Amino acid sequence: MIHSPPPPVQAPNPVADLPLLPGSDALILGVYHWTVAHSVSLQGVVRQLAAADGKARYRLLPGLGARFEFTVSAADGEYQVNIEVPILAWTRCHDALEPWIASSLFLALEVISKEKYRGNPNPHQYVFLPSSIRASFDFQSQVRRELQAIDPLRLKDLPDGARLYNLGFPPTSALQEGSSRRPLPSGLRPPPEPKPDLDPSSSLPAPDPRHPPLP
Repeated sequence: MIHSPPPPVQAPNPVADLPLLPGSDALILGVYHWTVAHSVSLQGVVRQLAAADGKARYRLLPGLGARFEFTVSAADGEYQVNIEVPILAWTRCHDALEPWIASSLFLALEVISKEKYRGNPNPHQYVFLPSSIRASFDFQSQVRRELQAIDPLRLKDLPDGARLYNLGFPPTSALQEGSSRRPLPSGLRPPPEPKPDLDPSSSLPAPDPRHPPLP
C-alpha cells in the first residue's frame, strides 16, 4: 500500500508580539520591534511573556530613573502593565537602547510568570530581586552579542550594562560635546534635544532606596 506523504508542517511565526495597549512611547516601540526582529533570544522571552497571562496588556514607556520600574493597574477585566525602559544609558552613556528594552522585558517576564502580581496590595510597587536583575544582565549580554552580529558598525564597542546600572548611569564626556546618544536603528529618529537653558537631570527622581546596587 502506498501512503500519501503527511501534510507539510507550518513553522510558527518566529517573531511573536506582545498584546500592546495604546499609549506606548513611539520611539521605544519602534526600537522594540527592530530588536525583537533581530534577536532570537528576545523572541523567546516575548513569546513567553505574551503567553504568561492572557489578561495582561502592555505599554512600553521611557524610564527616567536609574532603576527598572514596572507598574500594574486593573481595568475592564484586564491588567494594564506599564514597563518603563531605562533610557539613561542611551541618553547619557553612549549605550544602545535595544539592550535595555531586552532587560526590561526579561524582568517583566520574571514578575508575570513567578510572582502573584495580581494580588499585590500595592500594584504600583514592585521590587526586583538582585538575583533577577543579575539574570537580566546575563540575558542583556546575550542580546547584545546577537545585535552586534546584525549591526556591527552601529553597535560596536558597547559598554557593560551592569556596570552602568551600578554606577547610576554617569554621563560620558561626549555630553559636553553634544548628544551622547548612539544612533538608533535605521529609520528611527531620536527626540529633539532639550533647550540649552534646561537641565534634563533636574527632573530626574532621587535614587530609590528600595533598589540597592548589585553587589
